[in-house]
Amino acid sequence: YKLAELLEQRFETGKMVIDIWKGTDKIVEDLPSERKYTFKSGVNIMFGCNNFCSYCIVPYVRGRERSRAPEDIIREIEELVKNGVVEIMLLGQNVNSYGKNLEHPVTFAQLLQEVEKIEGLERIRFMTSHPKDLSDELIEVMAKSKKICTHLHLPLQSGSTEILKKMNRHYTKEQYLDLVVRIKEKMPNISLIVGFPGETEEDFEETLDVVRKVRYDSVYSFIYSKRTGTPAARMENQVPEDVVKERFARLLDVIHEISTEITDAKEGEIVEAL
Repeated sequence: YKLAELLEQRFETGKMVIDIWKGTDKIVEDLPSERKYTFKSGVNIMFGCNNFCSYCIVPYVRGRERSRAPEDIIREIEELVKNGVVEIMLLGQNVNSYGKNLEHPVTFAQLLQEVEKIEGLERIRFMTSHPKDLSDELIEVMAKSKKICTHLHLPLQSGSTEILKKMNRHYTKEQYLDLVVRIKEKMPNISLIVGFPGETEEDFEETLDVVRKVRYDSVYSFIYSKRTGTPAARMENQVPEDVVKERFARLLDVIHEISTEITDAKEGEIVEAL
């Protein structure tokens, strides 16, 4: 956030400038930003992550969870709305754990209720949700809301309880499916990992089973890749590349089949677009 100042020092003095920000526990507010769209915008509500999934480097490079104060978030959104924004996407590595580290703790569901009160704001979205932290309170707020889109980004990562344990995800296949039933939501945009170390054919079939049962509208799927410094990168039984690609192709076939059925059923509907 001090980049402009440091550049100016360099230009003025002609000397090397070194500045080390030792603490990653602070949040800098009111930085200028250039928006890509006039009608929608992302708004960070927190930074960092505490989960340490075994394949993920984020907690090591972005530090622990830090939540922005609700009043700062509301103020930023109000300014965006004044400038013509009608849809906002609340962003965080795990939005469901928002507010736990604040001096006066606030739940994510409570923050959503405050955001909904902003006049002129028409649509609210958020990502990413960690299944282990998605509360019944949040489901209730979503169900009653007139502004929160019926769209949920709920990463599965694997349909195998054994692989989920190795991933350090803190939920089972059954708990995920139970959560989906409670949500009663048919428009999640889900992220899946295929090819995690030690994944057997049976583990992969468990993932396909969840995909068929949940029937996702849309899926963001990707092949597992090593991140140096994570526990998963050091695990044995890395899945051969040809096997991973073959499973990935089979997963996409199932996803596309279901997605086509869902979108075909909407043919002829009239919906509102921004």
